[in-house]
Amino acid sequence: ILRDGLSYLAACPTEVSPLLVLEFLHRVADIFVDYFGSPADESAIKDNFSTVYQLLEEMVDYGWPLTTEPNGLKGLIKPPTVMGKIHQAVTGGSSAVVSDELPSGTVSNMPWRAAGVKHSQNEIYIDIVEEIDAIINANGNVVSSDVSGSIQAQSVLSGVPDLVLQFADPELIDDCSFHPCVRYGRYEMDRVVSFVPPDGNFELMKYRVRNAAARMF
Repeated sequence: ILRDGLSYLAACPTEVSPLLVLEFLHRVADIFVDYFGSPADESAIKDNFSTVYQLLEEMVDYGWPLTTEPNGLKGLIKPPTVMGKIHQAVTGGSSAVVSDELPSGTVSNMPWRAAGVKHSQNEIYIDIVEEIDAIINANGNVVSSDVSGSIQAQSVLSGVPDLVLQFADPELIDDCSFHPCVRYGRYEMDRVVSFVPPDGNFELMKYRVRNAAARMF
């Protein structure tokens, strides 16, 4: 994949699912943006090479993805700070701060959320981003169309919030992919998105809209 001018490659000695590899590479790029800011380009990687090395060591175990949730990684490896970079410049050591203890979420059934999260204001922001691709002939008729969307969220909630998101017409939603925090069995049964959100920014789900051409025009 190509992100911020960098090419992310994965060498696979055996045959594996291509989607697994692509999703993992996107997770790696997203983690770099979360740690180092945007854009996570060549200079950001060079300036924080020791942190990059520690992150990859925690994200991959014997060639298999292990810890890819930002909250879990931040409990293990602290994001770089100005003081850390000053310490690295003075001592010549590493600026990566590695925790001696496992984060609480690592050994729970919710590795995406740390325990004891507290905020002064409890709120969650949700953005629905949709893209429409359509071909229209000279007579104004729709030849083909496709609507794809994603739900981006920013959670600032204390404790362990249990949330439910309902759609006005869930039958229109098709070809969904969810964040691990979503209870997929509940969605299959009741067509509602039930989840305990991670703290901070995350993508809740991706989807496509059924019969887009008939409903758009």
